Order: sequence, then C-alpha cells, then structure tokens
Amino acid sequence: MTTGPAQLRETFLGRQPILDRDQTLFGYELLFRTSAENRTQIDNAASSERATAEVVCTMFTELGLADVLGPARSFINAGAEFLISDFVGLLPASCVVLEVDINAFSNAQLLPRCQELKAQGYAFSVAGITDAGEALAPIFDLATWLKIDIGSVAHDRLQTIVHALIATRHSLIASRVETPSQRELCLLLGFDLFQGYYFARPEVIQGRTLDASTQGILRLLHLLTADAGTTALETAFCSEPALIVNLLRLVNSVGMGLRNRVTSIRQAITVIGRKPLQRWLQLLLFSHGQAADPARNPLLQLAALRARLMELLAHRLHPAAPQLADEAFLTGLVSLLPAALGLPLEEVIKQLALADDISLALTQQTNAIGKLLRLLERYDDGDFQAVGWLLAGYTPAIDAGVLNQLLTEALVWVQQLDTEN
Repeated sequence: MTTGPAQLRETFLGRQPILDRDQTLFGYELLFRTSAENRTQIDNAASSERATAEVVCTMFTELGLADVLGPARSFINAGAEFLISDFVGLLPASCVVLEVDINAFSNAQLLPRCQELKAQGYAFSVAGITDAGEALAPIFDLATWLKIDIGSVAHDRLQTIVHALIATRHSLIASRVETPSQRELCLLLGFDLFQGYYFARPEVIQGRTLDASTQGILRLLHLLTADAGTTALETAFCSEPALIVNLLRLVNSVGMGLRNRVTSIRQAITVIGRKPLQRWLQLLLFSHGQAADPARNPLLQLAALRARLMELLAHRLHPAAPQLADEAFLTGLVSLLPAALGLPLEEVIKQLALADDISLALTQQTNAIGKLLRLLERYDDGDFQAVGWLLAGYTPAIDAGVLNQLLTEALVWVQQLDTEN
C-alpha cells in the first residue's frame, strides 16, 4: 500500500467584518476569492452566480467555516438565479443573511421568491440603494437591513435617503466607509452598522480541500434522479472519499442543528434528505464547473482501501456489533486525511465534528475501532511481529492469512470502483 502525491485544490474565502456603532463585531460579509490576493474579478451574471455557489460550498462543506463564525451573521451576496433555484435551500436560515442588490429585482420572479424565502425564515439585506422612493417599499419591506454604498451617493443626496429610510425602522448599513470623516458623517446621519476599509480590509481565509471527481458527482445525481435505494447511494459515495468528507462537514455543521453527530454515510444520507442532497451535488458541480479533474487521487485510493479493509475486519472480528463496521469505514478514511489536507489530525476531527468513538479511535486507539486502526498501521509498516501479536488478541484468533484474504477483497472492491469511474 503506497501513496503518490495528493492532488489538492486550494480554496479561498474573503471575510470582511460588519461593526455596530460601538465598533463591536455584528457579522461578516463573505466574499468570493480565487487566490490569496485580496481581490476578485466578476465579469457577468453567470460568473456572479458561480461566485455565490463557490462561497456557499467553501463555507459550509469545504473549509467547515460554519462552526468558526460563532454567533456572527454571515452576509452572502446572492443573485436572482441563485435565489430562484433550489440551491438556496442548502443555507441554514439561522446564521446567514441573503444580500441582494436592488437592481436584481428587475427580474419579476425575484420579489415573490424572496418573500417565500422570508416566510421560511431567511433574512435579507438589500444593497446598492440610491433612492428611497415609495415604489421601492415592497423591496424594503422584505429586508431587515438596508445597505448604502456611501461612495456612490452625493453628500446631500445621502442625507435625504438616510432620513427617509430611518423612518422605515430598518437597520441601515453604511458600506465603503474608508476615512475618519466618513465614519463621523455616518454616525451623525444615523447608520446602525458599518463596513469598509476604515475599520478592516477583507481577510482572506485559505484552506485545502479534496476535489471530488465530476464523474462521481454525476453518477450520484443520476442515481438520485432514478430514485435509487439508499444502499446504492451509499456504495456510490464509498467510491468518492472527498465527497464523504464534505458530506460529513455539511451534515455536522451548526446549520443542520443536530443534537447527535452523524457517524455513517447511510445516516448522513438519511439526515440530509434526498432533495437537499441533490441540490448540494448540483451546487458542487456548478461551482467547480466542468473543468474539475476526474483523475483518481492515489492518496484517496489508499484511503478508500484502508476504509474498506477496516470495514471487512470489523465484520469479521465483531460480528455481534454490526454498527462498528460503518464507524470502522469512516475511521479508516479519516485516518489518512491529515496527510491529504496537510492539517493536524485534531483539526480534521474538529472540522468533521466526528463522534466520540471515532475521535477516540483516531487519537488514542484504545477502543475496538482504534485497535483495528492500530493493526492496519502495523500491517502497512511491515511490522508483522506486531500484527501477529495483535491478531492473537481476538477470540477466535485469526492469522495473517485471513488478513491477506480480506486485503484482496478490499483491493478488488477499490478496482471495481475505478472501473465504474
């Protein structure tokens, strides 16, 4: 069992704070970034929609940022196409604010769709405001926050607009506040929240994520469209370790509101539900585009092999505890993620919100699953004396021949996955 160089994708996310009148953190606006350089270029509506999809995927499934933003709200720029689609249903209404440019409401479908989303618990911020006329009242009624780019409105006009909007009892956000005099002006005018370079430039958060193959995503979408059974979906996920990682991040994020952490692929599929699962896969496909490299990652192949071998061992050595097989599979998979992502094991465990039994198996190897992991690590190291000693501890004891047989079964399984891809 050898590894090749891991194929990773760098992910980036801009995060600019929004502060209250006391300069206390209120929330963050999350910004699309393609590199560590603190800027981006969005040329048209299509790339804008893709930028929104990329922010959503990065935040909630790739970098696991839903857990590190704490109580702060996350303002996400959302265009008409994204909001009208089912993709928006992936966002947890409890911690995001959908920020919509007022010009987007030229799409006649957008306002009724946003009203529908508001009834479902989503909060809105309307940006790009340069007028406060009565004709805009239905749009303003939709929002909790109204944002004005103070750099795009003349001083006398700004005062008139702000006074009119204060009467609507909305919370007003001043954006592009870049100088002390602009801050003082916004305070005097009555703005509630502030954003701009005077307070803080956007912080670029960088991480590493494992890319799922386009073929794997398409295969799962086909199965969902064909109303395939949960077992078929579970098998398809097993061929895509990167998707398993992101699925666990998604279902164990704060937005799902679960009391107990998900510990198996089958459980994750059941918890998220088929329609949201389909939305998520479509969003991944949309955000990454058709240029995603479907080539197999050698390290992911090894992770799949170890996961399957641990699952087979759990079935063989603990027949009276079938639930251990699912936990063993995930433990084997996650055990190689630190090398793939270049992150400490503790950080991987935190991002995936793993169950206590799996965390214990990975860190201390003292429980039943942990002992299986220790056995396979000794096997990979070629320490056959330790392997024999560990195998002898089971009742009934098994020998290295049985382990080799199970390894052959696992290898055949991985090869079959490659053939399906």
